[in-house]
Amino acid sequence: MNQNAPSNPEPIEVERIFLDSFISEFQKFIEGIAEQSSTEELYTYLFENGTSLLEVYCNVGETYFLASDNTSVITEVDHYLVHFSYPDRFKSIVLLLRDVLLQLSIAKLRAADGLVSDDTLESHFEKSQTLLNTELEKSLSYFAQERKVLLEKPEILNRKIESVKHFSNPWKTYQVQFETLSDQFIEIDQTHNSLKEAITHYGLIRDMILQLRTDVIKSNGLFESKADECLKELGKTTDLEQLNITIKAFEELTSLGIGLVIRSESTLRHLDYSVDQLPTLDVPINTAGGFLVVRKVDLRKLSEKWLDYEILPYLTDLWDLQEATYSHLLNVAAQIKSGLKVARKAQQIPSLDAEIASLTLVTEQQKKAIQQSHDFITYIENELIDNFKVTQIYLEEEYLKVPFQTNFSRLKSSKQGPLNTYWPKISNLFKNLGKQVKEVQEKTPHQRLEVALEILETRNEKETPDHYHSLFLNKNFIGDLFLVKRKNHEEELLKILSNWKKGQSRSVAILGDPLSGKSTLLEFASHQFKSNEVHYLSPGAEISIEGRKQKMGFDLNEVLNFLKRSVRNSKPILVLDDFHQWRSSECSLLANATALIDFISSSSTKVFILVGMTNSLHLHLNSRMQFALGFTNLLDTNCTGSEEIYRAVMLRHGASHRAIYEKEGVKMNEVQLQKKITWLIKKFDYNIGAVLQAWIFCTDVQEDGSIRFTEKETHLNDFLSITELLILKNCLLFGYCSDLELKNLFTDRYETEYKPAVRKLLNIGVLDRDTNGFLIVKNTVRQDLYSILKYKELLA
Repeated sequence: MNQNAPSNPEPIEVERIFLDSFISEFQKFIEGIAEQSSTEELYTYLFENGTSLLEVYCNVGETYFLASDNTSVITEVDHYLVHFSYPDRFKSIVLLLRDVLLQLSIAKLRAADGLVSDDTLESHFEKSQTLLNTELEKSLSYFAQERKVLLEKPEILNRKIESVKHFSNPWKTYQVQFETLSDQFIEIDQTHNSLKEAITHYGLIRDMILQLRTDVIKSNGLFESKADECLKELGKTTDLEQLNITIKAFEELTSLGIGLVIRSESTLRHLDYSVDQLPTLDVPINTAGGFLVVRKVDLRKLSEKWLDYEILPYLTDLWDLQEATYSHLLNVAAQIKSGLKVARKAQQIPSLDAEIASLTLVTEQQKKAIQQSHDFITYIENELIDNFKVTQIYLEEEYLKVPFQTNFSRLKSSKQGPLNTYWPKISNLFKNLGKQVKEVQEKTPHQRLEVALEILETRNEKETPDHYHSLFLNKNFIGDLFLVKRKNHEEELLKILSNWKKGQSRSVAILGDPLSGKSTLLEFASHQFKSNEVHYLSPGAEISIEGRKQKMGFDLNEVLNFLKRSVRNSKPILVLDDFHQWRSSECSLLANATALIDFISSSSTKVFILVGMTNSLHLHLNSRMQFALGFTNLLDTNCTGSEEIYRAVMLRHGASHRAIYEKEGVKMNEVQLQKKITWLIKKFDYNIGAVLQAWIFCTDVQEDGSIRFTEKETHLNDFLSITELLILKNCLLFGYCSDLELKNLFTDRYETEYKPAVRKLLNIGVLDRDTNGFLIVKNTVRQDLYSILKYKELLA
């Protein structure tokens, strides 16, 4: 007798009862699915009976595992089926049940959130039910057919048992997977119930906000009707009896104003409390490759953030508009009422034309304000209805996304890091070490400002310098005689130009910090061409190519298209110094950067393009697009050799034909001069323009015309608040900034924080306004502020 043939028939019959029970449960489970008639019923059925079915199979598998003692050779059909043949197929079915359960949960929640119609929900239910019936029937057929074949054909059973006899029993691995799937069923249901409660909670929050809106609408209606009534009675006032009626109408209007509560503190507190009650959940949102994808969502934090930046600014504007309108109305009403009471006391009816005209004007303004407030109300309603939804968690994009710049959020973060935690312990440990160490107290913000004002005062004195100091200015071109060759950069530029003239594609971006000599290098490159071949592109200027002229606006794409059409017989050079100028409300900097890169890729063999910009703007554009890859060459002007900087300072000083003194009567020799210049070079990180500018601040012209050098504090200290830093970041990164841009960036805090900060920076001489009214950083402090922002990692 074959040793693998079935033997001991009595235990076999007992064991088969377990597998029969599973097959029977599986059959009932399929029949039950067909009996469900709605999404709710199918969801409940899958959760309750799906986990029961999984438990039945686990019990059958464990029974066979214990019976075999995990060592005996498999000789029984059902034992082989339960541990080797069925588990993988059954696991696929359980995964399908889990996935359908999750999708039914999502469908129910989105329907509860008002994002799915009843018809869509019904269609989803029918497709889910059909899919389950089809796949489960296939699996049941497979289970029955596999068992029947193995029972009727022992040779097939023997062959399959032989193929696995050297394998370890996989049941324990499957058992762990089935337990995990069972836990996932429970997790999906628990999350479903939590999100269902959250949807109800969102509805309450939405109703509270809409109640604030309703209060505004109600008060608008009351004030409008009362103001119209006052105007009507005022027009009918021709006798003392009517005068009393008119005064009563005005008294009712003013009483209404006295009792008006624009911002309901109790409602706002209740709203804050309701948002604080929202939970943090680990939400199963999808499945991928058999795994359950879970997303951690802090509903309180995200909802609070979204409401603060999408709803609160409009509510605030709504309340401010209402307050301003009613204050004006009530002020005029109070004045008219006082005049009417004086008339009643005098028993005379004066001419009321002026009062009628005044009240008519106010009511017209009131109606316009009410119409404007309706626009705010419509926006608030639409945003709450369309976007304030719990089930947006299931979308691919970030939940309740609020656009916000990373640097801003980092600055406002008050979270303590590990250094903050351990610093008190460290300071206590070393507080008695080194008694001779000088104790230094940190200056207060006001003290830091006082120091900065002294430095700024020195700079502002020399903003319009005398003849000597004008030699060191680099903001205006002062002639070739004062240019110092920057050998490495110039050689590289000449090599690039040579290759381009041979027909190769070349384009150059010259990068560097303020005052580092970008414009001077651009000037050098342009001098390698005939003057009629060099074209500086600047918004508002005019360009002429081969006899064709065009006025340039802010749309760089339009200018470059004109160049494409016009260039036929020449090979011009295009110079875009200060690339940040190419932006306006109609045409963004990013759109112009894209147009420039497209032009370079198609025309850089015919046209040589030179672009100058700061490193920060270059990295900013790189974060939005592949900007740097559009150029064949990048030149960084940040660092200049100490010998070149020394020669630049001495060249300018020598042109003045004046002696320079360290102190009264002590003339500086060449070694001392070199030492002082080296001190400035190191202090300003080898930035040639910054050193030349610092020379102005350290030197004073004496009465006898000589020059005195004093080692003054040349660096501007960090006296800036977070608000001021953010304003300066925008001005330095993009070259200039408008008040409207700041208002759009910081809507709810502009009037209280950013507008006063702008005024302060203008008053102390850090900011200035250009001819178009834009905010710009003054040249005398640009490099210092750039360094401060780089140190604080607000600029790269």
